Amino acid sequence: MGLASVTLHPKGLPASPPFVPLQEGILTLRFDDLHAEYTTHYIRVRHCTHDWWYSDLHPSEYIDGFYDVAIDDMEDSFGTKVNYTHYTTDIPRDDMILTRSGNYVLEVFSPEAPENVVISRRFVLFEDLCFVESEVREPADVALRRTHQDIAFVVTEDNYSFLDPYNNLHTTVLQNARWDNSLSNLPPKYIKGKEIEFTQVGYVFPGGNSYRFADLKSLGYTARGIAGISEEKLTFHHLLEPSQRRTYTYHTSLPDINGAYVISNDRYETHTGSDYTMAHFTLPMPYELHERKVYLFGELSNGKYLKTHQMTWNDSNSSYESTILLKQGYYNFIYLVKDEDSSESEIGTTADIEGNHFATDNLYTVFVYYSDFEGYDRVVGFNQWNNNPN
Repeated sequence: MGLASVTLHPKGLPASPPFVPLQEGILTLRFDDLHAEYTTHYIRVRHCTHDWWYSDLHPSEYIDGFYDVAIDDMEDSFGTKVNYTHYTTDIPRDDMILTRSGNYVLEVFSPEAPENVVISRRFVLFEDLCFVESEVREPADVALRRTHQDIAFVVTEDNYSFLDPYNNLHTTVLQNARWDNSLSNLPPKYIKGKEIEFTQVGYVFPGGNSYRFADLKSLGYTARGIAGISEEKLTFHHLLEPSQRRTYTYHTSLPDINGAYVISNDRYETHTGSDYTMAHFTLPMPYELHERKVYLFGELSNGKYLKTHQMTWNDSNSSYESTILLKQGYYNFIYLVKDEDSSESEIGTTADIEGNHFATDNLYTVFVYYSDFEGYDRVVGFNQWNNNPN
């Protein structure tokens, strides 16, 4: 029992990733402390390079105000089986205003042990200093055309000059706001005047499949995809209908929220009236994947391959199973597979269980960084779009 249901998103847009403009952009951080005690939590933000090392900037060079501040907006849950204290704060705030664009890491810690980070989340502040035109194309490799998506984009100088772009300009592309499989720093195909073209340079992603969903908003009725709900002494339980393996099925485009989740319930205040429930996931398979690990993946796992979200093989039921404590809401997830001896940084694959399709609707994000003369990686361009919106 600790901190749970951590979200960082643009204010008022809980299903959107934490990428906002430097000017007038606002992010909202929310989380629950399941110890249900009023504990002092502090936040700080660290400026980073384009490749996520801490930058050389001193906090006074990117913060107007204090480097670390206390979260003073907290409220106890009410009417819930699982008691918790809900914390929330916006960034920027009057005592912490960020003055430069770039990659940032938000950290939550206790003032008694500032070196012990209990929450860490990435976010990006961007500026509109160039034009970024982007699209999804079929890969040049014929073998990948039905399964993968090639991201092509053109960066055009506007009111900011790029000196030596081959060395000073850096680009990163994300699929569904995932940093684990991001692609970065591929050189442009060519530079023509003010246009820098990134076409068929290698920003190619497996198409994957539409995200699955778990609708846990209600404790009283079984929503679509829920096989049953039970109430026990300590908590509720949601039994999800068994998932279907989609490796070899035809692609069917289904609406999703790109792997995110939104806290919600059908009766009470959203953030302090939503209870926690044990969600039971089941993935029937004809056999166990030899020397492979299966993970529940999405924002519900913080975009990571967590031990707590690894599925367990049940030989008697011939299925992978997992039970996770989740707050009432609507969740997207997929099943990713990794080799048993893989490193933590190795990317999970969609091919084994979800399948890959060129037609899949994915949310793509392009960041354009420039090594500014003031000594930091400035985010000078940004574009985000759904390639095949439903």
